[in-house]
Amino acid sequence: MPRKHFMNTLRELLAADEPADAYGAARYRWLHRTAEAWQDANRRVTEAWFRTLAPLPDDISDEELEALDLPDPPEQAEVDALWAQLNDVIQKDLWPRHLYFGGI
Repeated sequence: MPRKHFMNTLRELLAADEPADAYGAARYRWLHRTAEAWQDANRRVTEAWFRTLAPLPDDISDEELEALDLPDPPEQAEVDALWAQLNDVIQKDLWPRHLYFGGI
């Protein structure tokens, strides 16, 4: 799924009113907390990249930058994990297990 479609669907889910039923409300709260954590993790990844790239010359070419083969910042793992959870909800309507079985 293209990222634009993903983001549109996520925005729609986040804009919805909190459901009255307990299961729907738990999913609503989980979605808001997870989306907020994902946005925060993305912010931290961006900051980490800025710190990593700051010492490099401004005129470095894309080829030179690619040749450095810089590793992803550690924060990227959190972004990827949160993205996977949100993507499961949007792509497959698959929510975390605790929202199905007794965690509400």
